[in-house]
Amino acid sequence: MTEQPTEHDLQFRIWYSYWLEMMVATSNRRVDTVINTVMLVLGSGVFVQSQLSWLFGGVIAVLSGCRIAWKFAQKAEAAAQQARRYSALIDVMAGLGVDEICQRLSMIQEFDSQVLGSMVKPARQKACIAMGLAHRETLSFTEKVTAALTGGIPD
Repeated sequence: MTEQPTEHDLQFRIWYSYWLEMMVATSNRRVDTVINTVMLVLGSGVFVQSQLSWLFGGVIAVLSGCRIAWKFAQKAEAAAQQARRYSALIDVMAGLGVDEICQRLSMIQEFDSQVLGSMVKPARQKACIAMGLAHRETLSFTEKVTAALTGGIPD
C-alpha cells in the first residue's frame, strides 16, 4: 500500500518541477540564441572576400543541422509552457486539498521536459528557497556553471 504524500511534499515537488522547467527553458532558449547569433555573423562573413568562406559555410551548415535535429527553440517553448502550468498550480494550491493537488500534479507531470543531471541540485536549492526551507546542498563546479547559465546560482 502506498503512502499518501503530505501537502508539504507536494508543494516541494511542484516548486522543484517549476524551477527545473524554468532552467530547461532558459538553457534551450540561450543555446538557440547563441546558434542564431553565430549563424548570422558567419553568414555575413560568407560574403567577405576571404579564403575562409568555405569554413563559414560549413559551420553554418552544421549549426543549421543541430537546430533542426535538437529543436532548441521548440524545447524552450515547451518547457516555458510547462513552467506556466506549474506556476498556475502554485497560485491555486493553497485552496486545494491533497487529493486535488495530486491529481493536477500527475496530469501536469506527463509533459515534463528532459533535464540535464546538473540541473537537479540547483532546482532543488531554488525550491528550498521558494519554500523558505533552510536545507542547502553543496553544488559541484558543473552544477554551479549550469545554474549560472540557466538562471542564477541559488544562495
